Amino acid sequence: MMWRNVSFVDHIEVDFPGNVVSQAMDLGDVDNDKVTYGPYYLPKTQTRGRGIEENELVVANIDGDLSIFKGNSTQPQKKASNLGMITCVRIGDICNLNKNLLVCLTAEGCCYIFDVKEIGKTTEELQSGEDGDNFGDGRVLSPVYTQNLPANCKAMLIADTDGDGLLEMAVTYSDRVVRTFRWQTTGESDAPFSGRLLLVDKWQLAGQIGAISMNQSPDGSPELLVSQPGRTYVTLLPHTSQRLDVTPTESDESKSPSFVFHPLGHNRVRNKEVLTVIVGGIQRGGGCTATYHALASLDGSMVLVENDNILWSLQVDHQLFVLDKLDVTGNGQEEVVCCSWDGQTYIVNHSREVVRYHFKENVAAFTTGYYSVPGKGNVPCFVYATFNNHIVIHHSISLPCVESTSLLSVMDKQEQTHDLLAKLNIDSTKKDVLRDLYHWTLYGWRPNADRH
Repeated sequence: MMWRNVSFVDHIEVDFPGNVVSQAMDLGDVDNDKVTYGPYYLPKTQTRGRGIEENELVVANIDGDLSIFKGNSTQPQKKASNLGMITCVRIGDICNLNKNLLVCLTAEGCCYIFDVKEIGKTTEELQSGEDGDNFGDGRVLSPVYTQNLPANCKAMLIADTDGDGLLEMAVTYSDRVVRTFRWQTTGESDAPFSGRLLLVDKWQLAGQIGAISMNQSPDGSPELLVSQPGRTYVTLLPHTSQRLDVTPTESDESKSPSFVFHPLGHNRVRNKEVLTVIVGGIQRGGGCTATYHALASLDGSMVLVENDNILWSLQVDHQLFVLDKLDVTGNGQEEVVCCSWDGQTYIVNHSREVVRYHFKENVAAFTTGYYSVPGKGNVPCFVYATFNNHIVIHHSISLPCVESTSLLSVMDKQEQTHDLLAKLNIDSTKKDVLRDLYHWTLYGWRPNADRH
């Protein structure tokens, strides 16, 4: 299969020592600030009840360091240390307070919730601690809530997993267990964080979990998807009672929600034990509410799925370890984005056309999303964490299209092209004339000038 290569130039590179995993990076409006200008694209996640906001990058390592980067700055605007072996960070309205919070999970089982104050004040304000953090350095974060949860978490998301209008925290573990938690206020105090995370559901799966994601079914209901080895996945069905009466430290054997296994041509997979990742909620565009989901495996296989039907499959010669989605063309359809350990990044549209970008270094972690660049607003970006203690944010990576096209087609879609050609008395329907004109404009000569 032939595909074209692209090059992305605009980037921000920051130093961040330590080992980073992909689940320990997230893009979102962590400080709940609003923009005063329109962004190029809408964020893939947007706080309910609020306008368009500026997104930041949150990144953490297994040494317990957490940093928040904003705009063009190469220095962290907020930071925390000594948190433990951080494996997951996510930005979302975990407490259902209509504001984003920062949630951090460690392998030891510690859950930290941070209420990040607005970022962007002057250096003097940060140093004096006037932004609300009770530390000598205003850049230092302290959690507003801490709770012990089960240890050895691998992946986490914040979403409405059961369709009740409230957000839950879904966590996968290395022992093949998935748990969902929901914040419940205790009523002991008027403080906004006087509550705790209570267990909602628990599932025990047969295979090692690669990733967890949300999807939207044709009837509009949410689907919680978890990948299984061999390019398979399960849909987790929530418990019918929805009782919040079992804490994470108590026995939860009584909870037995079910799940649906999706083999997806399991017998055609070369290695039935190969690690598989999944991403759901891939926007189809055109006002369609149902979404696609995609799977990728470490042996280089990738598929796009709708209602258990494989729409297309793709095989590459690189180990694919992270799968994500992003609208790189701005047409409302999200492309499938997959990254390998050696930096090969594939962008695949719904028609299986592929664009490839080769990142310059080996990749330890990767994510996609929208990052706020001064003067532009939230723009699509790729974020790479390298093995050399660097985080690289490739921003403004929009493409006119993914499929192969020609200069004639691209120019024909521009309204000003026809106006300019009319002023030059050039017939825009004569392709050979336009081809020679563009060639002369680019290279200074026309190969068939004598025929016109």
